[in-house]
Amino acid sequence: MPRNTLVRTARLKVNLVGLVILLTSMVHTAASAAVSPIPLLVEQCLRYSFPTDIIDPALDSNTNAITFERQLIGFFNINDRINYYRQYPLSNADRELVLQCQLYLADELALYLDSSPFQSLQFSFANNESQQVAALLRRINQLSKNSQSPTYKAQLHTAQAAFKQKLSSQALSLNISDKTCELHNSTAAKTEGSFNGSLASYLIKQPNEQCRKRVWQAYQSRASIENKTALATIKALRYQQALKAGFTNYSQFKLAQQMLHSPEIVEQFLLSQTHNIQIAPWDLGRALAAAPSSDVNTIDSDQWLALVAKELEALAIGFEWINKKSIRLWHKQRLLGDIYLTRNEKITIKPIRQLVVGQQFGQIELSLPAKLSHYQQQRQAIKTIAAAVKKLAIGHQFYLLNTISETADSSNIDAFWLEYWLLDRLLKAPQVGSREAILQLYSEQLAVFRSKVAIDLYRADLTPPAFDHHRQFALGFGKFWDKTADAPFTFSAIVYEGPLYYQKLWQKSVAKYIYQSTKGCQDQSAIFDTLVVNEPADSIEVILQSLLGSPITAVPLITRIQHAFDAQNKYPSRCTFLQ
Repeated sequence: MPRNTLVRTARLKVNLVGLVILLTSMVHTAASAAVSPIPLLVEQCLRYSFPTDIIDPALDSNTNAITFERQLIGFFNINDRINYYRQYPLSNADRELVLQCQLYLADELALYLDSSPFQSLQFSFANNESQQVAALLRRINQLSKNSQSPTYKAQLHTAQAAFKQKLSSQALSLNISDKTCELHNSTAAKTEGSFNGSLASYLIKQPNEQCRKRVWQAYQSRASIENKTALATIKALRYQQALKAGFTNYSQFKLAQQMLHSPEIVEQFLLSQTHNIQIAPWDLGRALAAAPSSDVNTIDSDQWLALVAKELEALAIGFEWINKKSIRLWHKQRLLGDIYLTRNEKITIKPIRQLVVGQQFGQIELSLPAKLSHYQQQRQAIKTIAAAVKKLAIGHQFYLLNTISETADSSNIDAFWLEYWLLDRLLKAPQVGSREAILQLYSEQLAVFRSKVAIDLYRADLTPPAFDHHRQFALGFGKFWDKTADAPFTFSAIVYEGPLYYQKLWQKSVAKYIYQSTKGCQDQSAIFDTLVVNEPADSIEVILQSLLGSPITAVPLITRIQHAFDAQNKYPSRCTFLQ
């Protein structure tokens, strides 16, 4: 038997686990069921209490780590289930119950992280030689360090919610005094210069670039006044958090434990990714409207999944069709879990239960339309199935290792690698000059610019900011934005992800570089085992050295990525992991 073979959950000594697993049998239809499962789940949630007798001094730390996992798996499962149901429309009563459970679990976790048993657990793991236990200790320390007071969390979450609410308002009412900017033969003309409608429609129909720019800039400014207080509150709270941890600003504090571990290194990466696409945001709609679409053949979703299954065989991933609505996933001889299929025009995955090797298998709901008719649909479907397989295939014996990454900016490199792997086999690259190609270039430069804005915002001690935002906007889009001071008020991720906004760009770049460097290797399943499964819980540095052939730190990796497609400077492909 493989040493990572799953054991039946029934062997666990936690009553709550039995409840949560019982609920999974109806999970893919629960949202539309006549009787809501929320009251029963919340009842069990409010009865949960953290264990107080985890550590037995007579036992070794490996045994205590397994005991810790078994005693807390109920908490993890309830929390995951609550997050799953939050994604569905709930009645007012059920929403109140879910919120009550969330607050209770958050309070209980905060108390536990400050308890003597938890501190004893940390001490017990400190000298353990097991790589997985050592990695578990690092995740536990992350939880402990990130724990904030209830007052701090209440203030932060209130300010974040207010910022997001103001920004999400799509109302647009402009009094266009300049007659040259009116849209004739339209609703705008009939209302004597007052425009109420779709911004995208106006930007596509308006032939005058200066008019498009003025309307776009006005839209970007819509929340800047109302959100100044909320953003100032968030910045102040983050600054206090950084000072308390011994840092001079929040960007330094947040980046200290990342792959790109300083603002200066992030700046270097962002500058390396800055390319002038010569399309301003106010011109994007017209550029897309004039461009052709990348053609794809319409395919039935079930047929598409069969194609995916065929390709994944090269990675030793097996699909077992239980019925038309359920797929069981295997990796070699190891059961990974189940994917429940639902029909929806929006392509999404909803995690239900996290796989934990030796404890429980995973469950995920995958929503697909009946047919995949457009290029973007098929691209999104590949992205979604890659994320699902990654989540089910990760091979650690502790929940926290499977759900909390070593660094935030390395957490999805494996999923992005698998996405590139599948794209190369299932979907041709978008045609040059097509809508999809233009949108991809624009999205990347918008993310680069916003990442620069986010890094600077949380460096309150740095005046002037590291980036000249007027210049950086022009370097990416070829035009000037007159009021770049409004930029922090244009996207809600700046108050949630903050300085880590760059992380998706970074992870996609690293994943693409890994794929390009190893796609010629014969044993692709070995790459999957090293990068995705990662049973030994190796660090990202060890993984990169295994796949790329030499120790690589952040700055040299940025240079490699920058010249990945430069025939003169690029590094050769290597299959060192097979040695």
